[in-house]
Amino acid sequence: MEIIQNYFYTYGYLAIFIFIFFGIVGIPSPEESFLIFVGIALTQGSLNIVLCILIAFLGSLTGMITSYLIGYYIGKPFIIKYGKYIGLTPERWHKAEEKFQKRAFIMIMIGYFIPGIRQINPYMAGLSRYKFIFYLIASTIGAFIWCTLFILLGFFVGNKVHEFLTFTPVHIAIVGSILALVFIILTIVHIIRIKRRSSGK
Repeated sequence: MEIIQNYFYTYGYLAIFIFIFFGIVGIPSPEESFLIFVGIALTQGSLNIVLCILIAFLGSLTGMITSYLIGYYIGKPFIIKYGKYIGLTPERWHKAEEKFQKRAFIMIMIGYFIPGIRQINPYMAGLSRYKFIFYLIASTIGAFIWCTLFILLGFFVGNKVHEFLTFTPVHIAIVGSILALVFIILTIVHIIRIKRRSSGK
């Protein structure tokens, strides 16, 4: 996270776009932690909060569209040709497509808040040939809520902390790490609950 912070302080808006874009496309990165960190850093007054939200939103939406196109044009031919080697027959793939299509719009929006699912959904949407206009609408809504919520969360926390201590990059890193840990724990607990409900049915 320290390396990411250094890039942020050096490249500003460009770092926000690149980091969120690659996080959505599938390169492992703590996007929520970064967005919270951006919000906290904004209390230093170096960047504009509206522009930060806009840049994060554009990075997220661009990543979603890129992943969708990869799944649409590259993924399905690959699955058809090589899926049989991993037990993914045309019949099984067709069933998976049908299940995704039924809940795709909601899954794409809510998926933003679940690490892993956020990266898988756009590829799955492209693979299953989910209508692009609906995909774009769901992605736009989800991206805006996701980016705005976490940046404002960081900004709010940063302002509160700033009232009690002299704010430095070290403090930003500490607070950002704590918030990231809390988010990861809550996500794990949520996933465990879902698995328990599924196994209980």
